[in-house]
Amino acid sequence: MSIGQNIKSPSKKHSKRSFGSIIRMIKYMMQFKYLMLCIFAVVIVSNLIAIQIPVAAGRMVDVMSEGMEVGAIDYIALGQHALQILAIALIVCVLGIIQNKMMLNVAQKMVLRLRHDVFTALTRLPVSFFDKNTKGNIMSVVTVDVGNISDTVSSDLITLLSGAVTVGGVLFKMLEISPALSSIFIITVPAMFITARKISKNARRLFREKKNCFGALCGYTEEMVTAQKTVKVYGIEDYNNERFRERSKQLKLTGQHAEFVSSTMMPSMNFINNINFIFVCIVGAFLKIMHGTITIGDIAAFVQYSKKFSAPIVDTANIINMWQATLAACDRVFSIIDHPIEPGILEEEKKFVSLPEKIRGEVEFHDVSFSYIPGDPVLKNVNLKISPGEKVAVVGATGSGKTTLINLLLRFYDVDSGKITIDGIDIRDLSLSELRRCYALVLQDSWLFEGTVSENISYAAPHEAKSQEEIERICREISVHSFISSLPQGYDTVLRTDSGGLSQGQKQLINIARTFLCDPPIFILDEATSSVDTLTELNIKETTEKVTRGKTAIIIAHRLSTILNCDKIVVMRDGCIQEVGTHNELTAQNGLYHSLYQSQFASTMEAQ
Repeated sequence: MSIGQNIKSPSKKHSKRSFGSIIRMIKYMMQFKYLMLCIFAVVIVSNLIAIQIPVAAGRMVDVMSEGMEVGAIDYIALGQHALQILAIALIVCVLGIIQNKMMLNVAQKMVLRLRHDVFTALTRLPVSFFDKNTKGNIMSVVTVDVGNISDTVSSDLITLLSGAVTVGGVLFKMLEISPALSSIFIITVPAMFITARKISKNARRLFREKKNCFGALCGYTEEMVTAQKTVKVYGIEDYNNERFRERSKQLKLTGQHAEFVSSTMMPSMNFINNINFIFVCIVGAFLKIMHGTITIGDIAAFVQYSKKFSAPIVDTANIINMWQATLAACDRVFSIIDHPIEPGILEEEKKFVSLPEKIRGEVEFHDVSFSYIPGDPVLKNVNLKISPGEKVAVVGATGSGKTTLINLLLRFYDVDSGKITIDGIDIRDLSLSELRRCYALVLQDSWLFEGTVSENISYAAPHEAKSQEEIERICREISVHSFISSLPQGYDTVLRTDSGGLSQGQKQLINIARTFLCDPPIFILDEATSSVDTLTELNIKETTEKVTRGKTAIIIAHRLSTILNCDKIVVMRDGCIQEVGTHNELTAQNGLYHSLYQSQFASTMEAQ
């Protein structure tokens, strides 16, 4: 289940998911139940006190009306009612400040926990999730969608709670004043709910489309920013600008449509509310003039109550309409939290086998088959044994299945059939933490984190608190100390995520030093030197040989010149192992490896 798939689900499923999202949000808030109970209590008291104002105002009108009839206004009674209104308003103001402060506290605590849960879920998701969803789309969920939830909970929830209390209290007061006038709401209130439901249903669908377009735009923007050098080299800025404009225009159109439908909510509610107000005035005047069963003060109080009764309904309808965007955000956020995690990441899931303290580093593929897309196999019945301390190279054309071997070995994906063992233990019987402590991985594109060189190197073992002296000792041992010392601040040089100022080879050396620090029994190098020049390649090769000495090493390589001294070379084609042997053995066979080597050798001679 991907984020994009979630957004594009059918509307019926969306309704169920949105209802579930509301329940989930309530559960998050109920983690602070005592604070929420205090908020409910303050909201109830505040609104029950506030609905006394129309009564006091109606009494002031009656005092003025009776005084004008007898020619003497009771200013003392008038002043008492005015002071009563002022006191009530002051109390309501103070309680409002208290309830808002408490609600903001709950909202921020809830969103803090929600954001933490989303990030924790992201760290546990399988690689396949990130293969199917763009970084920009994921980032829009973690930042924008969580932010929307925070804003909604902190600002709108109090309004909904207050509205519910106000409607109940005001209805009681209106019935107390005049059941006949109250009967008008039997018609107008259902009309409000029907109108609100129809508008909000359409708005919900449109806001989901808007979220989907926004995620696509974020993904495209992230892609263009990441690939800016390629864009500039090929001079395709105008082409990309046009594609960005198309996506931006689509977002504008869906957003415009969603906002327009949303904007019809308030005018529609106000129209029905004004009709309600007209009926109240007409019926109230009729009851006063024809029957005398109601006073002018009662009519004035009822008019105020009718506004207080309608206002929360209008506000609620408007908030529910705005919540469509929030519910769409909740669906996307919870789709990440609920996404199946990597099997084996939670050690309490099952009783896992423990590796011995001393891992020999024997790796074996037993009749392994695998496909990313069902029916399209990438590996077919692969059998391969790598002995402890053996240096094995895997070569073959692009798409032959080399990197897939590594993906399965690291359990980024699970085999379709067969099994992979380390020291005779099926890797599926190991927790991921236990399994991955066996490996150090050096990729073609080395990634450096924002921080100092020392911090980047110690990133492989952050919990072991390696000292600066130990880091420097390790770097001297693998001959990268002199290069690091030549940097402006040496080991304290701050690197950015784009590693500005460092060459690809220098970044790779830091990456290799990082892997050496954690000292695993098995090293995996996936085309680690394919992006560097020949001189740097020799330097990296020398460093790599020092790092992997006495360790099991699996090397994915395109440049065959870098693997001539490997103990074993595995040649792959179309997901199958075609040949296995040393360089001399394979060249003597005059097979696939011999053809690959000869073609690279000829290309090198031509280049010279």
